[in-house]
Amino acid sequence: MPNAPKRRDVLKYAGATGAAATAFGLPLAQPAAAAEPETFRVRGRAPLDTVVFGDADSEAAHHLDATLSDVVTGGLGQPARVLNPSTPATYWGGTLKFDVTVRPTGTTYVTVRLWGDDHDDTSEEAGSGTNMWRLQLFCEGKQVGYEDQGAVDSLDILDTAPRTPGRFFFHTLPLPERMTAGRNKVTLEIRSMGRIWSYGQDASQLYRTMTTPSRGIYRLYTHTDPYFEAPRGEVQGTAPTATVRTGGEEVMDAIRARVQKDQKNLLTTATPATMDGWAMQSLAEGYLWPGSPAHQDPQAVERVLMAIDGRYMAWQADATVLTGSDQQWQGFGRVGLVLALLWEHLGDRLDGQVTGSPYAIANPGFESGGATPTAWQMPGWATAGGGTWARDTTVRRSGTASLKLQVTSASGYSYVNSAPRTRITPGTYRYGAWIRTDGVTGAGAHIDPLFFDASGKLVGSDHKVYASKGTHDWEYVEFVFATPTGATQLELHLRLSGPGTAWFDDITLVAPTDTTVPVPPPRRDAYVDMLRSSRDYWRRHFPHYSNQAQICAIGLYQTNRGLRLLAPELALPEDRARDYLYQSIGMVPYLGPEDQDGNPTRPLGADYYQVTRAGLTRELGYVGSYGEVIDWLVMMYESVTRGYQGQEAPELRDHMVMMTKARGRFRVVDVDKDHHRISRIETVIGWRNEVYPGETAYASRTAWDSNPVMSAAVFKDPEIVGWTQEMVADGQLYPQLNLQATHPWTRVGLNALRFLSRDWDGFQSLAARPARIPTAWDQPDFVLTDEQNGCVAVKNGEELFFASLYFRSRQGVNNYARIHHVTPVDQRSATIREHSAGTTDSTFTARDWVLWDYAINDPGASHLPPGGFPPPGDTLHQALAGDVYRLAPVPDDVPDPTLGVHFDGVETMLVGRAPFYLCEYGDYLIAMNTSTDRTCVLPARLDFGPARDLVTGKMIGAGKRPRLGPLSTLVLYRGDAG
Repeated sequence: MPNAPKRRDVLKYAGATGAAATAFGLPLAQPAAAAEPETFRVRGRAPLDTVVFGDADSEAAHHLDATLSDVVTGGLGQPARVLNPSTPATYWGGTLKFDVTVRPTGTTYVTVRLWGDDHDDTSEEAGSGTNMWRLQLFCEGKQVGYEDQGAVDSLDILDTAPRTPGRFFFHTLPLPERMTAGRNKVTLEIRSMGRIWSYGQDASQLYRTMTTPSRGIYRLYTHTDPYFEAPRGEVQGTAPTATVRTGGEEVMDAIRARVQKDQKNLLTTATPATMDGWAMQSLAEGYLWPGSPAHQDPQAVERVLMAIDGRYMAWQADATVLTGSDQQWQGFGRVGLVLALLWEHLGDRLDGQVTGSPYAIANPGFESGGATPTAWQMPGWATAGGGTWARDTTVRRSGTASLKLQVTSASGYSYVNSAPRTRITPGTYRYGAWIRTDGVTGAGAHIDPLFFDASGKLVGSDHKVYASKGTHDWEYVEFVFATPTGATQLELHLRLSGPGTAWFDDITLVAPTDTTVPVPPPRRDAYVDMLRSSRDYWRRHFPHYSNQAQICAIGLYQTNRGLRLLAPELALPEDRARDYLYQSIGMVPYLGPEDQDGNPTRPLGADYYQVTRAGLTRELGYVGSYGEVIDWLVMMYESVTRGYQGQEAPELRDHMVMMTKARGRFRVVDVDKDHHRISRIETVIGWRNEVYPGETAYASRTAWDSNPVMSAAVFKDPEIVGWTQEMVADGQLYPQLNLQATHPWTRVGLNALRFLSRDWDGFQSLAARPARIPTAWDQPDFVLTDEQNGCVAVKNGEELFFASLYFRSRQGVNNYARIHHVTPVDQRSATIREHSAGTTDSTFTARDWVLWDYAINDPGASHLPPGGFPPPGDTLHQALAGDVYRLAPVPDDVPDPTLGVHFDGVETMLVGRAPFYLCEYGDYLIAMNTSTDRTCVLPARLDFGPARDLVTGKMIGAGKRPRLGPLSTLVLYRGDAG
């Protein structure tokens, strides 16, 4: 549904005069309900009003009404108020209600002053703390903005790292103009509340109880200039002198121990049929790495194939295994990657049948396993029996091992059951086992089949068959029984009740002669089936969000690579397979899902790129942590280059290096909680991030799939290497490795393995490089502009200026910009009003929602109501409800920017990014032309005054009206740098 401006409108406004005259022939759109003339205000005006919390005179003057609140002495000895939890504790805590002065015309801003050392210390940095409380602003009883991920966001979100150690910081939000119009005073309220888990699937998962006091709230100001400048004389604090972090080397030993434990478990104990993709790849990598106990062990290869077999069997039983397990959009990609890694070591194993038939008991002879056999387990309820179990390689009836159960007390017992459950059909089955005993008394050793229906409910009771007591050699016991009505699966329990020792071996399950049990296919055929199905499914479901597209493209390439080995005639040509990779990282246009005939559907037109010209992933604006896709880039690159018939991919490497370097311009260098120098991801202006400050990152960050030296070790680019070496010199490597050392997830285990087996040694072998993080104060100035994401990053002397002009503008152009301004002294974050032009007559009206200002663009999210689940407690209303946002024009070849998801208020591609923006904050003025085919003329800026173009260094007079071509930005600065 294209929304191109009507020609008559272009002509209508072409002759307009004054400041609003000349962008695209359309007037600059005013913020909703703004009544002032379109001029820019002079920086440096005093606040309209200041509330000093904890000061009795100020609180009385503003008629403060505090509930569940205490006055405390906080940072630098300044008074503050904390808000306490309720009794009993609920999502909502204490409140502060007070009157403030506002301006009756235009926009009044509210700024809160908070202490930068406050943080939630219940978790490691970048973890999920239990006390990540929020503060929400209300005006005249209505909620101002949204509690989670809104353009106008919470007044504060406490995180697990301090934001500005040793200093105060400021956060600014605009009040709705309709609520201040014609008024000199309004009543504001700050409400405290618990943390929010944004991925919650219902209200109980989303909203968490507040159980401890909030952070201190020091001052609140109202003012009219978007840039807040604290009154002279206020105590601000200074940045601590940065030091180098030392120590922490012991984490390397912990990672080594973890990796060895993981590898031994995968080789000997874990059940192959239930291994996930990460475990499967970990064992394959271990086979190739001399440091692993699985190195060159044929059993490792067989177990990897058994894991693939298990994945195939699971998929045959449940088609959603293709779309919902492991890394969702990757499908069965890791199967193809693992085959490529082990191809030269597979021998004739692919000619055998798929193992792990769901109609057979797994590992019936206990041949597979370590201290305990795979595919068998001791239930949790049985551990209290006092018995022990083990895989015994010194006693066996056949093969190399048996199961040993031992009990020492008269009342003790030991139970073990098969896992996973075995499928059965109606009819009479024979259940048997060979049992050997030594000194068994009491009830003795026996087998006990237990039957369950399809829902997992026990059907019938125990069916015990005992071996002889005392001491004897191998004895066969058997139970012949008709399957109970409704039973579809069984567990075979092997038990010893009473003292003694019993060994079990050669478990048998014989189906009725008239039962047809599906025969597993040859591995080669099964693997071709699963790889081809995965590739073709995800070709038709190629997602549009950049990180999802990259994961999907990796899976497409990996599955096709597996097919190239197994059935070359079914594989796509290499250039076609690489094209998915190119699309996902913006080397060629993204063409979207394909139809049944393999033709691209182009849902976002023929010229939409997943990565911008500036090298950032492209979404609904700048992306913070979700934009740190270096782990996916490395995985993509190595999917091409590693393993049998791996190929060089210099074009991928060069583009990925460019993308990695672009992220380096979005770093904030400061100090951590212990005053050690640190570099963090810029997240304040991120459209789908609420982590302030961002995670530690120099070149690569720590995440489920990435480690801090990964990009340097793989790409070996001098700048990326230099940034990573700077991280080591700052002492910030070891703190980032705790995840790999401690998190039990197999996904993290694979990450720890690659760090230890490849990345760390590869990084240490690299030559020293002089490059350092570009945003450090001693580095050269720069201006990065990204018109496709509507954002800028500026290093200007001792100022960092980040701005997103296309900020959380999900259904239309909302005229909100997000700012993060950093100096060595303080930090400011702000959502401010801006101007735009080039929008259409189509509009979206903000709904009366309080959690989110959107509905999720995902058909699978239909159970989540648009706007999210309302929070617990009294019904709240949105102060921004009724605001009208004009839609941006959409290219003619984009048939539906909602991409077929038509929930009310669904976040929609393209319609929220205006063709032209004009934004002023303090000494900075940004004019951005995001269009691809038009030139605009900058309005006069008499109140802003003359300013310097930060790219060219030239002064531009206030009356000068430079032209901006398509996809270009002008950043003006009127202050003194340095």
